[in-house]
Amino acid sequence: MSESIIRPLPPEVIGQIAAGEVVERPASAIKELVENAIDAGATAVTVDIRDGGVTSLRVTDNGSGIRPEDIRMAFMRHATSKIRRSEDLIGVRSLGFRGEALASIAAVARVTCLTRTRDSDEGVKAVNEGGEMVSIQPAGCPEGTSFTVKDLFFNAPVRRKFLKKASAETALVADLMERMILSRPDISFRFTADGKNVYFSPGDGSLENAALSVFGLYTLRLMTRVEGVQSGIRLKGLVGCGDASRGNRGREFFFLNGRTLRSAALSSGLEEACRQLVTIGRFPVCVLHLDMPYENVDVNVHPNKWEVRFTDEMQVRSAIRDLVSDCLYAQRKSEEQIPKAFVPDPKEDRPAAAVRANDRLDPPAVPAAAAAPTPSAVPPAPPPPPAGAPLTARETVSKAEPFGLFAAPVENVLLQSPAPSASKGKPAPALPAEEAEQLESQTVKEAFREKPLRIIGTVFDTYILLEYDDRLLMCDQHAVHERLLYEKLTAETRGTPPIQGLLSPLLVQLTRGEYETFLNSQEALYEAGFDCEDFGDLAVQIRGVPLILGQPQAVRCFHEALDELNATGNITQLERVQRITQMSCKHAVKGGEKLPPDALEELVRRMLREDIRLTCPHGRPLMIEMTRTDLEKRFKRIQSRGE
Repeated sequence: MSESIIRPLPPEVIGQIAAGEVVERPASAIKELVENAIDAGATAVTVDIRDGGVTSLRVTDNGSGIRPEDIRMAFMRHATSKIRRSEDLIGVRSLGFRGEALASIAAVARVTCLTRTRDSDEGVKAVNEGGEMVSIQPAGCPEGTSFTVKDLFFNAPVRRKFLKKASAETALVADLMERMILSRPDISFRFTADGKNVYFSPGDGSLENAALSVFGLYTLRLMTRVEGVQSGIRLKGLVGCGDASRGNRGREFFFLNGRTLRSAALSSGLEEACRQLVTIGRFPVCVLHLDMPYENVDVNVHPNKWEVRFTDEMQVRSAIRDLVSDCLYAQRKSEEQIPKAFVPDPKEDRPAAAVRANDRLDPPAVPAAAAAPTPSAVPPAPPPPPAGAPLTARETVSKAEPFGLFAAPVENVLLQSPAPSASKGKPAPALPAEEAEQLESQTVKEAFREKPLRIIGTVFDTYILLEYDDRLLMCDQHAVHERLLYEKLTAETRGTPPIQGLLSPLLVQLTRGEYETFLNSQEALYEAGFDCEDFGDLAVQIRGVPLILGQPQAVRCFHEALDELNATGNITQLERVQRITQMSCKHAVKGGEKLPPDALEELVRRMLREDIRLTCPHGRPLMIEMTRTDLEKRFKRIQSRGE
């Protein structure tokens, strides 16, 4: 094997390697140029791109400009006006400080710079291609600086090959511009893509107006203003929970001393503060500005400057948690003191004893505007016989005889400890893996033999007592009814979900990224049950939603569908299953709710007839059992082994 000879790399190769750390794609180049504009004191910044920024991108500002004698130096690597000594890296106040951005961009593109300072009568035009200065000459131009970047990665085909398609690159630039708008409400930003206006912020210093430009009015109205000081950290911004929450962290925006960043510590503190206000699996929306001493933060972590290090990360996380939590609590208290109109549901307002046998044992009625179920949907079960009617051999429920149960050995099917009451509001403990698998696979038809059973009554208005052969069985009335509703709703929405037409179409304002996803995925959205059309200017009109949702959840679930499409390229059935589970749980009879005898009998009758699984949709058991032998041991009628 021959010895390798160490040689210095050519300058152009060094430039391309270094550029890869700073300029990953068009959005990276735009970030560096916009940050330079902000550092130059600009009050108005315009970004224009073509084909996702690959063909061309232009960043124009009204900042201080570049002096003619400095223009050549501006394109040199590690040349900057923002720091002078190594000590200046402690407490960096400017967004840029490395002196790499412009040199890195010029190394992999054709760059034209037009600039003029305030005290100059004429400007200067500089052209740099692939890191080589082509020309510098006087030019007429307004005060400020304009960079035009064309043919990005023209001399680095490997890098260009890994770029996404134009619409995806446009969405990434749009996401960046959202962050820039929210980071500096005092600067007016305009972003256009392929000749279309995407974002415009007024630059009046109002965070609410900046957020309106990005989120739209619907989400802004759901957000709460937060502000406070703790441990030397000043926090101000907006937080949205509840209906404003999203299926991922893409709408969490954090800014530290005016710098946009991504931080797991900040996200953790925010989500901990919002834990009781956001459904599991969802994330709050936020625009949070933190101000803290510059010397307590290290921004010199990575060339892309998305990451920072804190001298005391736990302190920062705790400050976010406490300040956000206090503001959200104060907001909830103030809302509770505002009287609201309330029209009680006569059905829910009447005494529990007035509940009829068949009342609340079916899911909510299908709205008249809903489309008919698809042919593939399983037809509904035939109506049950009237309460008190004689039962067939297959539906054996007898008030005079014991109760029929398991084909498999009892110890392999049922748990030996009772499930907690649903009325306590506490989560059920996790089942052992073997028992959970057995319960999930077992059904009533497999477990029950065609033997008579006897309903004894209820305990705590929650558990139905049944006698079968030599066993005492206890059924959780909420779990049984929840499983019945879940199976019925699942059957009715199987296949292509039936669409419920809305009486008044909903107009939803999207971000640029969401809008691009919508344009590319309209067929997938329709198959998921969303009947919608393009309304122009980043708006979509929703005319129909999946039957399982209804109008109140339409907007939130539409955003979730777009998030999932953007992340995975398709819409899974997970969200649909979760919605069915939530509806089943909400409309099932509750633990502690007193039911008349005929309603109890009907519940058990349906459990036998419809061959449901022996767990609720959340995985809790429908019933537990105690044998006669167990009872006799407890009463010392017989002795256990070893006694």
